[in-house]
Amino acid sequence: MPQPLPAGLESVGCALCGGDRTRPFARRDGLQVVRCVGCGLVYVNPRFDADAVLRHYNSGQSSRIQYYLDVEAADRRSFAELLDVAERLRPARGQVLDIGPNIGTGLALARERGWQTRGIEINEEAARHCREQRGLEVRSGTLAEDTYPPDSFDLVLMADVIEHLRDPLGMLGIVAHVLKPGGFVMISTPNIASWAGRLLQVKPEEHLYYFTPATMTGMLEKAGLEVLDQQALDRYHNLTAMVYSTTCGSLFQVLAPVLRLAHRLLGDVIVKLPLRENLLAVARKPDGRARTAGAP
Repeated sequence: MPQPLPAGLESVGCALCGGDRTRPFARRDGLQVVRCVGCGLVYVNPRFDADAVLRHYNSGQSSRIQYYLDVEAADRRSFAELLDVAERLRPARGQVLDIGPNIGTGLALARERGWQTRGIEINEEAARHCREQRGLEVRSGTLAEDTYPPDSFDLVLMADVIEHLRDPLGMLGIVAHVLKPGGFVMISTPNIASWAGRLLQVKPEEHLYYFTPATMTGMLEKAGLEVLDQQALDRYHNLTAMVYSTTCGSLFQVLAPVLRLAHRLLGDVIVKLPLRENLLAVARKPDGRARTAGAP
């Protein structure tokens, strides 16, 4: 007979195929990461329940505002490259929704580039920062089907968000609901098929799901979205401003005095590391119109 789970934990099946047969994948911080035998999706099981997740993101343990302020110069470069891709798909700009904007670096840049911007952020302090410090229209909370009217947005951004969600398939269904026909969603997330993704991004307190190109395709298609492209994504990092990063466990906290001194002496040291640690997926909500051969 299965033993009862400790308070604050819950057991879940596969979010992609619904199966419950798994193999161990990794173990970190006392939590088990498994791979679904049926479809290959990697996820945390058992995991923190909804109340524990909400407390985590509003406790300062993760998504710290100071971290995102410290690395903003690097993040602006990363978001600029994402917006370059978006603007090749939709040169006319339009309405963009950023799910999980944190301090609003990407949204602020999108506004500068002519997009009409909205956001929704689970971290109440970060959402308030967006509104009060940047004048951005960002709601506190999580996206639900009735948060925005259907067919509202030309573009939805989900940068380093989907791996944190308790129900990624359900969220992609809502994304499809709020996208205009022919609108796009752009998702960046750790690529668990890459060595760097496996080494650096298995953080089961925060990252509940881990995708490969195959499982990302399966989930987008199951949500009714048409996959246009997937590619490796290397982001910019500010090496002297990583004090609050949760990557590599507590390593950066241990190195905090060195990092602070380096930042005072050197300023921002921004590099793009060719690790192929993340993947970028681009998908479209079908518009029902026939397309010419070769059209994206």
